Amino acid sequence: MAKGLGGGFPIGAIWAAEPYAELFQPGSHGTTFGGSPLACAAANATLDIIEEDSLLEEIMANSSIWHAALQGLVEQYPQHIAGMRGAGYMVGLALHAEVSTVTTAARNKGLLIVPAGHNTIRLLPALTATLEELAESTRILDEVFAELSA
Repeated sequence: MAKGLGGGFPIGAIWAAEPYAELFQPGSHGTTFGGSPLACAAANATLDIIEEDSLLEEIMANSSIWHAALQGLVEQYPQHIAGMRGAGYMVGLALHAEVSTVTTAARNKGLLIVPAGHNTIRLLPALTATLEELAESTRILDEVFAELSA
């Protein structure tokens, strides 16, 4: 949450469900950039842009289309993809295939993805990603899994 909140500038943040909020008291959790004026200004500017540009509404609309396309890959390549999970623009694809093989092949085709655990790849596009860019990520993954199937 903190990385996105600062729009790339480091700021500390924590979000806890009500029953756990009492576990954090002033001074019990520290951060280098947590409350600095610059970090707070960056976070405030980020939140302003998210609101002014209606980014959340756009993400919700675009992500449903993207998720459907990714689910199509899950169904098309069950020998390589065990499943999909996530919300919005944060998606994980659980793999049967070797994660490093997939991340390397995707990178060689222009798509940067990273492992998340030992059998999952994480797709985490920028909040400003367009439908066209999301479709391109799906197209590249389709090529990767098609090549692994050959």
